[in-house]
Order: sequence, then structure tokens, then C-alpha cells
Amino acid sequence: MNSNMKLAMILLAAASIGLAGCTKESSVTSTPSLFQQNSSISTNTNVNSETSEIRNVSNAVKGDISQIDVTNIHSLKIQSNAAIVTVIGDKQINQAELELSKGNSQGMDTNVTTSIQDGTLQIILENKQKIINTGPLPSLTIRLPYKEFKSLKIDNKIGNISVESELSVQHLNVSSSAGDITVTDVIGMESSKISTNVGSVEFALPDQPAPLYVNLSTKIGTIDNQVTLEKATNTTKFVSKELHGYVGKAQSESATLNISTQVGEILFKN
Repeated sequence: MNSNMKLAMILLAAASIGLAGCTKESSVTSTPSLFQQNSSISTNTNVNSETSEIRNVSNAVKGDISQIDVTNIHSLKIQSNAAIVTVIGDKQINQAELELSKGNSQGMDTNVTTSIQDGTLQIILENKQKIINTGPLPSLTIRLPYKEFKSLKIDNKIGNISVESELSVQHLNVSSSAGDITVTDVIGMESSKISTNVGSVEFALPDQPAPLYVNLSTKIGTIDNQVTLEKATNTTKFVSKELHGYVGKAQSESATLNISTQVGEILFKN
């Protein structure tokens, strides 16, 4: 076994230990996902967008969905230490909707809080370990109405992240430590940064994207590019790989898309 394979196995083992203790970070749902979800309980809280109150939304009745007024919201921050996180754009709704499914695990207490301050909605999911956890992770689903957001930042320690459908955002930032990330039909109009330590990334471009500079890189893994790129440059060093190029006509003012993994595959497609 060479040193690179040993490194990959060490990283994967560290991710597994973090999952048991809820101490590592992750991302999204993807093609075979690292962590599977199981639904059971959802949230029930209304948040006033004119205040910066912090409200607990974890004690909920099954079937209820929390609604949040985002009329005056321009940015979103979503943080989780262990969950399946899904963000969906929906042109059929007027308010944000938040649903928590706690899964079947008896090893964790799950707590979700929301706060609004200076035009930024922050959603934090925390799991406190009671015993060694072997059950499925909780699932946090956030549906957003169609409007222009300055930024959407998702930081999930353990578990998969999915961002999909009909979202308008200037800056998109999605990161994890252990989990897969899937982004479908969503891109930051100025910049997008997608990164995971252990996991795969699948990125599907929206129809007719604006000119875009693309930078794909993986330390241990493969890059599957299915998009025509102008001025494409491939670089391979031992097992690490990089791909640079432009979607559409190369322009200095193009939006940027950076996708990186430490251990995992990257799929870039239309």
C-alpha cells in the first residue's frame, strides 16, 4: 500500500470517528452518499425578520414546518455539526420554510436555533452526544422563496449537503469536512466556492450560465469534466489533479467557480 492510499484511509477513519462523536464537519447529498438520512420530526416556529431574537426550533410536533419571513433578508448562514443539509429554491412560496427530521438515533440531542441580525439569517444545528451514536443523522431541509440574495454560506461538519433549484445568489460558499456535496442549477453570479475534505462533489450548471472561470482540484481522486471549456488546462502531479478553463467566452470580469476536495471525486456537468 503506497503512502497516498495510507493517507486516504487515515482521513476516512478520522471522519468515521468524528461521526460517532459529532465533532467533524461535512456536506451534501450526492451519488452514492456517505451518510444516509431518515426522517421523523420537523420544526414549528415563526421568526420575525425585523428582530435579532434567537429562537429554539428543536422541540416540534411531527408534520409542522417553521416559516421565516425573509423580506428584509439579504444573506444566509447555515451551520451544522452533524446532519444531512438540503437547501431548495422554490418559486411557489413567499416565506422561507425550515423542517428538521431527527432520524432514528437515540444517541444525540438535536437543537436548531435561528437568528436575524443586520439582514442576515443564521440557522445553527447542534447535536449533543448522549451515547455512542450509530443511528442515521438528522436531516435539515430549508426551502427559500425566489429572490436575490447577496450570499449563501453553508458549513456542515458531518453529513451530505445539497443545494438545488431556482436560487439567485451573488456569492455561494459550501464547505464540509466529511460528506458529499451536490449543487444543481444554482451558481453564485459573482463567485462560488465548493470544498470538502473527505467526499465527492457533483456540480450541475444552470441553463445558459453567464461567462464563468472554473478551477477544479482534488488531492486524491478524479475529475470528470463534461462541460466544454475554453482555454482548458489540465495539471496532474502524482495523484493530485487540477483543471482550469472558461465556460463561455474568456473574460477577465467573469464570475468564478472553485471546487476542491482533499479525498474524493469531482463531477462537473451541464
